[in-house]
Order: sequence, then structure tokens, then C-alpha cells
Amino acid sequence: MRDPWAIWASEVILQQTTVAAGAPRWERFLARFPTVDALAAAPEREVLAEWSGLGYYARARNLHRAARIVAASGGAVPASVEGLRALPGVGPYTAAAVASIAFGVPVPLVDGNVARVLARLLAIPGDVRSGAARAAVGDAASGFLDRRFPGEHNQALMELGALVCLPRAPRCTECPIADACRARAAGDPERFPAPRRRKAPVRVRLAAGVAFRSGRLVLVEDEHLVPGHLVVPLAPVEGDAGAAAALAAAWPSLAGRRAARLEPAGRVRHSVLERRYDVEVFRVDEGAAAPGARPRLLGTAELSRAPLGGLTRKVLAVSGATPSEEPPARGRRGSPPPTRIGG
Repeated sequence: MRDPWAIWASEVILQQTTVAAGAPRWERFLARFPTVDALAAAPEREVLAEWSGLGYYARARNLHRAARIVAASGGAVPASVEGLRALPGVGPYTAAAVASIAFGVPVPLVDGNVARVLARLLAIPGDVRSGAARAAVGDAASGFLDRRFPGEHNQALMELGALVCLPRAPRCTECPIADACRARAAGDPERFPAPRRRKAPVRVRLAAGVAFRSGRLVLVEDEHLVPGHLVVPLAPVEGDAGAAAALAAAWPSLAGRRAARLEPAGRVRHSVLERRYDVEVFRVDEGAAAPGARPRLLGTAELSRAPLGGLTRKVLAVSGATPSEEPPARGRRGSPPPTRIGG
């Protein structure tokens, strides 16, 4: 039996992450949380910090919640599909992967790679993510399953899709089942499976402020992208409103001080699922205290362990600021003029 915790963690990390990017992060994650009990004992903020950069942070929260449930019941990862499915965030694919690979349970699994292989092998029309096409792929996966070695069989199909039966320019001459492939016989394997209809992007404007207090970066709880993460203060910009004015108006409630001066620092773009964020970045000089939230103030050592998402890292990079120093000197050659608030 293989380590079910390691397999479970790898499947969750690779759900929305490429193998090239996910493999080193999986190794690092296991080094930090080598057992289910270790993850269960960690505060959520530490888990999110370790997950930082992988995106889709609901995966980390669900894995953390599930680990606590497993730890509370003795620390053994469930061996059945039903037991695994009862855990937060564990869907049919992850349950089948862990059950078949770690415990040898004869259950098929279908990810995007497997669905593509089977859709081409049988020339299954339609979108394999829904409806009749999805059902046909599921039936095929069950019918082809090697019940003696289900884990090896499932992994082989996934590898075949990942390395040979590619979405574009499939390497049919290297495929061990090419002679049986109906899509290849039809002369156009890329026609299968049918492409998924994509949602129209939703565009969101934000203003981001980078400020320091005694050399420590001002951060707040994220309300726009990843709840539970720390971000620089962000303010939505509606309609034709100016970004500087929107940020200045929101600063007291976000950071508990007034914004005395804003200096434009640049612009970043960021995507999360179908959302496209256009973010104007400002360096902020703070003024007097005002009623509002109490932000987190982090220096260099703390910041390296904080759960910061991709947007915050982009904002800090474009601002040219680090928590070990005050913001760069004002009025650099080529810098936009500062925006003064209140005269």
C-alpha cells in the first residue's frame, strides 16, 4: 500500500496545477505537513501561507478541514470511496484516485486526460464534462478498468493523456492503443472531445495601496479574491470614478487611518477563474488615525510566512517597496506626480 496521505495531497494540489509546477510544491507541502495529523494541528493561516501561489485556495481550506476530521477519528485516511467522499472537498475523482492507487480499490477515475483518451478511443461526441458524453466516458472507464491493478491502470490512462494523447497535435504514432482509436481512424482526433463553452470574462477594477508604519507593511484581510488571505488594502472602482479617490475614501475603514497622499506606482492585471482584475497601484502616505479596521503590520520575516496571493505579490513588485524599508523616495525621474488628499 502506498502512502494515502501523500497521494491525497498530490491529487488536491494537481487539480488546478500543472505537474511541472505542482511536483516541487507537493514535496514542500509534505515536508511541512508530513502527516494528516501535522496538517490538522496547523493553524489555517500557516496552511494558506504554504499554499500561496498555487491558487484556488478553497482546496487548501477543504484539505485542512478534512485533515482535522481524519485526525479526530484516529488519523487513518479512509480506504473506501464512500469514506473519502464524506470528507470536505473530496469529489468523485479524488476519492477514486486515493482509493485505487493507495488501497487497490477497483474503481475507475476520470480526469481531463482520461476523458480525452476515452472520448477519442470511442469517438464520443459532445462535451465530456456534462450530459450524455460524460455518462458515456464514465461507462467506458468502468468497462476498461483492470480490476486486478486498478491503481496502475488509472495512472497509465492519466499518463497516456498527459504525455501522448495531447489536446493539440496528439502523438498518435507513439500511442499503444492507436490501432483501436476511432477518432484517429476518422482522420481528425482533435475533434474529440468537443470544446467546452467558456464563460465570458468579468472585468473588475480595483485600486491598491502600499503603505508602511514604522517600516512594516500594512495588510488587511482579503474581501475581494481569497477570503482569509492577507492583501494590501483594496478598493473597488465603480464606473468612471477615479481610482485614487476611491482608495482614499476607503482607506480609513480599511486601515484605520486617513490617506494623506497617494502616489501612482503602476498598474497590474490579474486573473482568477473568469474574473479579470485591472488594478491601479498607489504608494500611500498615511495621516491621522480614523475610525476603522485594525490592519496587520508585517515586517520581512513575518511576510515571508504570510499567506499572500499572486495579486499582492504583483502589487508589491510594481510598487518597488519591501517591508524591510520605507517606500522609495518620492518624485523619482519618470514617476507620475503624487495625488494629494484634502489640499
